[in-house]
Amino acid sequence: MNRKDIEAKLKDLGIANYTVLDDGSVDVDGTVDISFKNLEEIPVRFHSVKGDFNCSNNRLTSLAGAPGSVGVSFFCHGNRLTSLAGGPKTVGKAFLCSDNHLTTLAGSPQTINGSFNCAGNKLAALLGAPTLVSGNFDCSNNHLTTLEGIPEYVQHVLYCTGNNIPGSVIEEFKNACPFLIIGDENKQ
Repeated sequence: MNRKDIEAKLKDLGIANYTVLDDGSVDVDGTVDISFKNLEEIPVRFHSVKGDFNCSNNRLTSLAGAPGSVGVSFFCHGNRLTSLAGGPKTVGKAFLCSDNHLTTLAGSPQTINGSFNCAGNKLAALLGAPTLVSGNFDCSNNHLTTLEGIPEYVQHVLYCTGNNIPGSVIEEFKNACPFLIIGDENKQ
């Protein structure tokens, strides 16, 4: 897209306070909310967004075009994503990718300064999950049978209800980690 097409698309989406960079990507000095627009793809290529970036509740199958850096929170829940590839590498606060079709968390930022929610996906393990979460970590209602890939540190609570994690795995994990798992896991 040329600059004129990019600016027209941004206007259609109601996005203001932006700068179109020489490479055609866009910086936004504020929040981007393109949720509930029935989008199959992110319509422009974002470089950075200083506020929230909300592309939730669309029909996205890819995060291509998502910003590499988000100043506050990143919301991509309620889409058809199978991967987080192309998503932001830095997020100022929370990252919500629940209710998609994710089978891996590869592509997640490694540090989350708020909460991380990947509930309601198709995850069998947590490989690629952030290593540090300064809020809650919610991996409820997936297909987990292991805690492989679990963050090294979760400041508040780790939720993993609605999975089939054996009780022995949970007990082993509780003994090794300072934070609590709340769940109704299989106590085999």
